[in-house]
Amino acid sequence: MPDDTLLMGDADAARPVSGAHSETAASRAVTHASTALGQLAAAGIAFLCIATVYDVLARYLFNRPTDWATEISTYVLISTVFLGAGLTHLAGGNVRVELLIDRLKGEALRATLLSVAWIGFLVVAISAWQATLMVLSDYRNGSRIFSLLLTPTWMPKLPIAAGMAVLAAAMLVEIEALANWKAGWRRWSTWALALILVVVLAAFGTRPPTLGDTRFDAGSLAVLLVVWAGAFASGGVRVLAGVLLATLGGFCLTYFAQHLGLGVVSALLGVVIVAALAAGIRIAFALGFVGLLAIYFLMPVPYPLTVADRTWSSVNSFALTAVPMFVLMGALLVRSGLSRELFAVMAKLLGRLPGGLAHAATAGCGLFAAVSGSSVATAATVGGVACPEMIRRGYSPGLTYGTVAAGGTLGILIPPSVPMIIYGTAVGVPVSTLFIAGIVPGIIMMAAFSLVIFAWTWLRREAAPNVDPALLQPLHRGSFVDTGLILVMVVSVVLALYLGIATPSETGAVGAILAFLACAVRGRMDWNTLRESLRETVLVTSFILMIVVGANVLTFGFDYLKVSQALMQVATGAAVDRWVVLLVILGVYVVLGMFLDSISMLVLTLPVVFPLATSLGFDPVWLGIVLVIMAEVGLITPPVGMNLFVLQGIGQGSVSMRTIALGAAPFLVAMLAVVGLLCIFPDIALWLTRHLR
Repeated sequence: MPDDTLLMGDADAARPVSGAHSETAASRAVTHASTALGQLAAAGIAFLCIATVYDVLARYLFNRPTDWATEISTYVLISTVFLGAGLTHLAGGNVRVELLIDRLKGEALRATLLSVAWIGFLVVAISAWQATLMVLSDYRNGSRIFSLLLTPTWMPKLPIAAGMAVLAAAMLVEIEALANWKAGWRRWSTWALALILVVVLAAFGTRPPTLGDTRFDAGSLAVLLVVWAGAFASGGVRVLAGVLLATLGGFCLTYFAQHLGLGVVSALLGVVIVAALAAGIRIAFALGFVGLLAIYFLMPVPYPLTVADRTWSSVNSFALTAVPMFVLMGALLVRSGLSRELFAVMAKLLGRLPGGLAHAATAGCGLFAAVSGSSVATAATVGGVACPEMIRRGYSPGLTYGTVAAGGTLGILIPPSVPMIIYGTAVGVPVSTLFIAGIVPGIIMMAAFSLVIFAWTWLRREAAPNVDPALLQPLHRGSFVDTGLILVMVVSVVLALYLGIATPSETGAVGAILAFLACAVRGRMDWNTLRESLRETVLVTSFILMIVVGANVLTFGFDYLKVSQALMQVATGAAVDRWVVLLVILGVYVVLGMFLDSISMLVLTLPVVFPLATSLGFDPVWLGIVLVIMAEVGLITPPVGMNLFVLQGIGQGSVSMRTIALGAAPFLVAMLAVVGLLCIFPDIALWLTRHLR
């Protein structure tokens, strides 16, 4: 799935977890079930888009808004995230830090992958079990959601339980593939253990007994014992040792640290998070694992149902429906080929400038960013056309790939922006205000990149030889039509938002429908393109929001410990200038960016960083723009810069990671300079928000 890999920016996505071995019947059944639920999730994406646009038209044209679209769309989003989770996992879509994994080979690599897979299974199995208990409890109690539709709560929660159960089974498919047994009872051992676990948990009912006078329940112990037994059956002593080290080590650190004070507990939780991520546990499951440790060992009374509650609350937001809609819009434009002519047109317009093709790539990234919302998609789309052309015309690999890697970062600064949606939803800042605030900084960032290109070509003229525009790819009527349609989409989405026709969550659906119509008008929309675009949207949406779920489970422990309040007291009580505190925060983001993707960084840090920064007097909208830019920095910093991986894939081995990273370095300095400007002149981000709201 090369296109999915490029758009998701996950190096691990190129290694699907199924299909590479002789599968058991159980494995094939789970794969079929995951695919079927993924198709149902794709249908949900289509419904979400149509229902949202219908509501916009009914409200704006006929002044008759629906009383169901917002609520039903939220439930459909929840279904999409969890029903698509199994397919996403089998496609290798759940990202992880590969710092350790990339340095292992042979049996050591297999044992490590099996160990972290079992840790992930532990998290998902407990989540699926608790989600099932949540659904049963709501059904028996007749609970309803206080809304216009008075929906029984068990209905929208049911896809969570079903999706998590299928995800747990999909993880067993991954384990089977990693173990790759040739014959014998061990091929079926993990499935037998899983079946035993289901029977035992069902026998315990809705109130699992506690273990004597301890704080723990028999159901949680049953899950843990199955994980230990499965680890031994699938990989022997080495895998069991790895799982024991992670579980018992994490348990001991958390349990004994609770008596050592808030500072020690918080520090040790941070150590466990870093260790879990570095070991290669997929990010969503690593965050959930540390959250489970906090729930079981830091709470006065363990309350595992919290996992299900946090899972439900983390995605029960209509604002998050914008995520799949903007992803769908970008996917349609990429898969239909409608965006390919952007660079050609920009090259003709800017080709006479020194480094003209590099300027054209930056401009193309800026334009595509305005309809994508994804930096990785922007880098993949423009880079796929621009990089080969620039290399063919004699541009240096460093300038070529560095320009596109940096230009891709505009995807999460220039509205629409998926990370801005995540930020606004997480902290309660209006997404529309964030979109407005990102316009001027985005333009300044593009100008800064152009200055870097001018300086580069002035200092090293051989890096960008003059190109006769006549030698460039010839333009035709279709080039201008395709580019014009994209510009029309940009203007339409912006006007729909800023004229109040649609909310930020709704503009994504408007843009997706416009993208579909534009592709249809150009004769580039067929069933296969639509199907693959919807499938891609399911994969990207599921992996993004599963990270949000994991982070919400994790932050329950931080909320209980009141880490944010303690840091605020220290920061405000000490005689430390607030800009020093901000500088430390930005430094942390630079370091995190070397290992985490932008979404993971934001959802992991915001529960602590946001209240701390706002308590020091920083404007929440301004802070959002600064943190989004710092998250962008991580996209072009090794060893885990997503855009770097994307462009190395485009280069097909002809360019090294080192060359791309060095080429992006001057642009990274420009990004930090823009952050400095925002600190000195905050009105760069805030001025427009006071005039367009």
